[in-house]
Amino acid sequence: MGGVMLFQWVVWVCGASLFALMIGLLVRAVVRAARRPAPLHSAAERLQREAPLPPAIDAQLRELNDLKQRGVIGEAEYETRRAALIHTP
Repeated sequence: MGGVMLFQWVVWVCGASLFALMIGLLVRAVVRAARRPAPLHSAAERLQREAPLPPAIDAQLRELNDLKQRGVIGEAEYETRRAALIHTP
């Protein structure tokens, strides 16, 4: 009878240890994922995102923003025109 009780304790301790180990590994994975920087998809995309806009396009964007703030154009038209200006080669 004593041997069965000892076996149950060994099984319980092993199970609890395994559970704690799994929780620890999960927490470690979450912390490491949070520290990882955002991926850069390509060098060309990064350069395009970081490059300043030409002065002419910048002026047009400011004018477009002014039209939107005055209520001359709506949000949808603003987004359409803005996308066209930014993506113009």
